[in-house]
Amino acid sequence: MDCVFVKARKISKSLKGNRGSAVNYSKYLDRTLKGIDYAEKGKLLSSGIEGTEESPLVFWKKAEERELQTKRKDTARFAKEYIVGLPHNLPIEEMQKICEIISKELSKNGRVVSWYLHEPDFEESSDERNFHSHFLLSEREYNSQKGIFAEIKNRDWNTKATLQNHKKIIGGFINERLRALKLSEIKIELQEDEKIGINKTENQIKAQKANSKMLKKAERKIKLAEVKLNGLGRNERQLANAIDGNSKSDNGLAEQFAEYQKLERTYSDFQQAERLREAEQRNLEEQRRRAEQERKEYLQRLEQQRKLEAERNRQQADEHKRNNKKIDNGYSGIGY
Repeated sequence: MDCVFVKARKISKSLKGNRGSAVNYSKYLDRTLKGIDYAEKGKLLSSGIEGTEESPLVFWKKAEERELQTKRKDTARFAKEYIVGLPHNLPIEEMQKICEIISKELSKNGRVVSWYLHEPDFEESSDERNFHSHFLLSEREYNSQKGIFAEIKNRDWNTKATLQNHKKIIGGFINERLRALKLSEIKIELQEDEKIGINKTENQIKAQKANSKMLKKAERKIKLAEVKLNGLGRNERQLANAIDGNSKSDNGLAEQFAEYQKLERTYSDFQQAERLREAEQRNLEEQRRRAEQERKEYLQRLEQQRKLEAERNRQQADEHKRNNKKIDNGYSGIGY
């Protein structure tokens, strides 16, 4: 049985980066925040908001301003976030329906919930099956008609019991759609940043991301070295002759030549690593294409089976009606 990951974390003034602002984080999730390179990030497939008629940006601006009026402005909590992994074999339309159902359930009792459905990221360490959705939940009850927040936060929203209940609800909605499509059900994992330890899989993912960053940094160094290598290459023969003829008197040239040879070996190793990386990337893209094609073919077969089953049921119903009609006609022809 597959496992879908559900992660809970806070959006707070005390955090660095985009999560230090509900407004900026909302923009980041809908891919409109400026100054961000989204080339390796999954695209926004769909989004929405429950609990208010306002747009997400308008609402989160109000929520952020309200929390900054409290005494603890430096540590103000603007929102709660749930990150929900979705089964990759579901159609996008079904994923959107699940997000809408979850947000409606979470927005009960005056809570506002905005959601953002993303396709998998394109980073090397990312799983191409990782379709997921972000849910931002308000920290206070909100009267959408009057446009005002409750004076006191609902502390029950952040209890462990509430999180466990939401976990069951989310898993139930997902499994409900999987059963409707006759797909295997899943189990849910819930994790909260500030209280529950990070599992081994996440550590591996972080290590892969760190290695990816180191590789990019090394690539920049190699490019700089390549420039220097080209300059040294023009004098390679002159340096070699000078070293052979006067190695004792020109240690500077010997050092330059040694540096050139070192850079040349490093650049060759980099080229080989780059070719391997490109081949691996092509292989991953081919696997992703095949998986998507298999998913489409499976859904087409499933739809054909549904149509055939519906046609059989219709024919059986028509046959049953005809039989009943014959019986009724038979009875009507009998005299007493």
